[in-house]
Amino acid sequence: MKLPWQFKDYLFGILMMLGMVISGLIISLIAPRFLELILWAPAGGIFLTIGMARLQSWGSVALMILPLAIILSFLSFPIGLYLVLTALFTEAIIFFRGNYHTKRNRFLGNVVFFIAALVIGYLTAAFLVGEEFATLVRQPLQFGTLIVAVGLTGSLGWWFGEMILSQLNLDQKV
Repeated sequence: MKLPWQFKDYLFGILMMLGMVISGLIISLIAPRFLELILWAPAGGIFLTIGMARLQSWGSVALMILPLAIILSFLSFPIGLYLVLTALFTEAIIFFRGNYHTKRNRFLGNVVFFIAALVIGYLTAAFLVGEEFATLVRQPLQFGTLIVAVGLTGSLGWWFGEMILSQLNLDQKV
C-alpha cells in the first residue's frame, strides 16, 4: 500500500501542527475565558489552510492534528480524544467532497474543523468540567452565537491562509 505522502510531507504536517500549537498558546494567554477558540481560529486557520493546500490528500487534517492528540492524551485523555474526534469529523465531511485541492474544500475543512472543535470541546467540558460549560451549552442563543463566531473567524483564517498561499505561489514556494 502506497501512502499519499513522503517523509517531507510528514515533517511539513508537524511544522503546521507546531504553528497551530504555538499560536494557540499565545492566544490562550491573552484571550478571555470561553473566547480562546474564537480568537485563535484566524491564526490556527492560516496553518490549517497552508497544510491542507500543501498536503492536499484526504487525511491531511488528521496528519496535522493526530500527533498532537497522541502526545496530549498522555497528559489528559479527554483532550486527546477531543482532538481525535475533531480531526476525524472534519475528515469524514471532506471524504465526501474528495480532497483539499480546491479552495472551496479547504474553506469547508476550516469551518467544519473549528465548529466541530467548539461543539465537541464545549460538550466534553460540560460533562467533565462542570457547571460553567454546562450552563453555556444549555443556553442556545449564547452557544449558537459562539458557533457562528468560530465559523466566521475560522473562515477569516482560511482567507488569510489563501492570501499567504497566493503570495507563495507567486514566488513558486509552494
